[in-house]
Amino acid sequence: MTDIPDFSQAAFDEVRALHVLIEDWFNARLPADALDALLACFTDDFSMVGIGGVRLDKPALARFFAAAHGGRAGLRIAVDDLAFLALPGNACAVRYREDQTGAQGSTRREALALLRADAGGVLRWQALHETSVGS
Repeated sequence: MTDIPDFSQAAFDEVRALHVLIEDWFNARLPADALDALLACFTDDFSMVGIGGVRLDKPALARFFAAAHGGRAGLRIAVDDLAFLALPGNACAVRYREDQTGAQGSTRREALALLRADAGGVLRWQALHETSVGS
C-alpha cells in the first residue's frame, strides 16, 4: 500500500476559492494591490496552457493579471463536476468544468490542475491545462 495523502476536500476548496479570487479580480472587487496575494496561490514554477493553446509561466500570468484587473466587469465564473486524482507525495490533481459568463458571452472549459502542498501543507497551483468545449 502506498502512502498517498488525502487532499481531496482541500483540493476542491482550493479550486473553488481561486476561481472566486479570479472573478473578484476581473470585476475589481479586489484592489489592484491584492495581485501578490492572488499570485501566491501559484508555485514559482507554475505553467498553464489556456484555451488558446498558449503556454504561460508565472511571470507571464502575473503580467496578464496585472493588465486585466477590472477588465471584465460582470464576469461570473462557476466551477463544477470536480474529480480528485490522488498522486504520490505532496501532490494531487483535480479535473473540473468551468463556465464563464459575462458581457463578452459564455465559455465552457474542461480543466486539469496539478496542485502541490508547500512545506506548510498549503496547496498551490503548479500546472493547469484548459480545453475549450461547447456549452
